[in-house]
Amino acid sequence: MSTIDENTITPSVEDLEALTQIGEILAGPGHLSLHTESGDAAELPEQLRQLLDSATRFLRTGSAVTLLEHTRMLSTQEAADILEVSRPTLVKLLESGQIPFTKVNSYRRVAMIDVIAFRTMQRAERLRIVEEAMHNNTMEGLPISDAARSDAVAFVSGKIDEDELVRITRARYGLE
Repeated sequence: MSTIDENTITPSVEDLEALTQIGEILAGPGHLSLHTESGDAAELPEQLRQLLDSATRFLRTGSAVTLLEHTRMLSTQEAADILEVSRPTLVKLLESGQIPFTKVNSYRRVAMIDVIAFRTMQRAERLRIVEEAMHNNTMEGLPISDAARSDAVAFVSGKIDEDELVRITRARYGLE
C-alpha cells in the first residue's frame, strides 16, 4: 500500500450528517477550540481551520481527501495518481522536462511540490483557454449554455482533456 493510500480519507454515507455539522461549525464566525473528555483544550489555528474546512467540503461532496507534506518525494506511480494520468504519461512529462525529477538508483522520484506546481500551472492554462473561448463566443454574440459551462469546469479541473471537450462541444452543436 502506498503512502498516498495510507493518507487518503474516503467519505462514507454514515459520516455525511457529522460532516455537514462540522462544515457549518468551521464556516461560522468566531474562534474554535478542541476539547478532550479529560478536559484538555487548545485553540484551533486559522490555517488548520481553513484546512479542515476545505477537507470537510470535499468529503461532503463524496470526494476523497489526501494529506501529504509538500517536501515528500513520490514514486512515479504516486505522482501519476495525483495528476490522474497513467504512469507512462507521467514518465513522458518527466523526460520532456515539464516536471523535474531525480533518480535514485534506477528509480525516478518526483517532489510533491513539483507535482502540485505542474497541476496548478496546467489548470491555470486550461482556465485561460476556457476564458478566451467564452470571451470569443460572447464577442460573436453566441450564448454560453449551462452545459457548456459545466464542460468548461470539467476541463479546467482535469476531469476531461482537450480532445474530449472538443468532441462533446462538436456533438452538442451537431458538428460530428
